[in-house]
Amino acid sequence: MEIYLATLIGFLIGIIGTGLGGTLTIFLVNPNNKFLSMLLGLTAGLMLSIITFDLMPEAITLGGLTIVIIGIIFGIMLVLLIEDIFYKANKKCKNMKEGFLKTGLLMGIGIALHNLPEGLAIGSGFMFTSDIGIKVGIIIALHNIPEGMAMATPLRMSGFRKLKVIFLTLLAGIPTGIGAFLGAVLGNISDIFIGLCLAIAAGTMLYIICGELIPNSKNIHKGRISTLGLSTGFILGLILIECL
Repeated sequence: MEIYLATLIGFLIGIIGTGLGGTLTIFLVNPNNKFLSMLLGLTAGLMLSIITFDLMPEAITLGGLTIVIIGIIFGIMLVLLIEDIFYKANKKCKNMKEGFLKTGLLMGIGIALHNLPEGLAIGSGFMFTSDIGIKVGIIIALHNIPEGMAMATPLRMSGFRKLKVIFLTLLAGIPTGIGAFLGAVLGNISDIFIGLCLAIAAGTMLYIICGELIPNSKNIHKGRISTLGLSTGFILGLILIECL
């Protein structure tokens, strides 16, 4: 029963997160860079707080330090592989007649692939306690909003219809549910597997924070708003951990 619940929640979180980002883009055809920078920083802070004070301590308790280190390395390698696939596909599209359209579609593929290990965090978290699963799920849902916007913006700028943009962003969230199912199944085997799954999820999220969210938040807007957003997100993450 818990496996099915974790899977259902994973699907809902993934679809709602990216779908909400796509829906917001309908009203923000030309998104404000300052707003996007703040949102990315806020998301990075939230994720960093959850990893530091929730995922990692639980993973170490369940699997031990060695398992956690292996899981983090594997998680980082998984994201690197996803990025390589994405960039290779992007290089093949040099002569693009509709550049924004193809950029948006390729971005959607990358987001969908990223959502798989994120779903793993939800499923493995639920197999330990529902509280951890809910906390991770909320953070991932918030994280998926700017990703949905990043995917939908070039699609809208290419003249793509509004309903199609929303549909594609919803579609990009489906792998989160698949990942949640896999995380729940693997996590149900033993405590060590739960610890490993949590560590893998922590590794993927850590790389996304350091390699994508923070640099992109700074590149979008050169001011201090992204740093303020990150600090605020970190504090909100602490409150979230204590309240849920």
